[in-house]
Amino acid sequence: MPTLQFVNEDARIVALAVAYHLGRPGSETDPDTLKRHSIGLASVDAMLTPFLGQARIDLDLTPYQIHRLDEALLGVTNELKAYEMAERRSTVLGFGDRLSGLFPELAAGSAEDASALDLVERVVMLRRRLTSSVREANASLQAECDAAAEAAAAAKQARRWWQFWR
Repeated sequence: MPTLQFVNEDARIVALAVAYHLGRPGSETDPDTLKRHSIGLASVDAMLTPFLGQARIDLDLTPYQIHRLDEALLGVTNELKAYEMAERRSTVLGFGDRLSGLFPELAAGSAEDASALDLVERVVMLRRRLTSSVREANASLQAECDAAAEAAAAAKQARRWWQFWR
């Protein structure tokens, strides 16, 4: 499992992205079985939350979790823009509370010049810094998918047409 290191501010951004991801309905649902799975970002939230006050945090993430984290960072970028345009309201359950908890300077009524849009630049920069890790994770996921497809094709080829019960 790759280990990603985050400084305090980046770890808070990751926590916000994970909260955004988990606040969306169906985000932790397996598309094949339509049941909740535990391989997504819910475990990342449990690993990350107790250590948010530290200067540096190390997270061991699977390639799938890195891929989902990249999607969550992209989504939180859009949500922060919409949050500011909607006068600090969000459609994602608990997003506003988590945002003000992680970034008190952005809490409603704390300062006139503080804006959620100020955080967008930091989210984009973090996403750019994670590009190589995301690329490696996506390559690993693609290799796993290709191997599974080859195994399924080999199993289908091994069956003979008259042995339909196999």
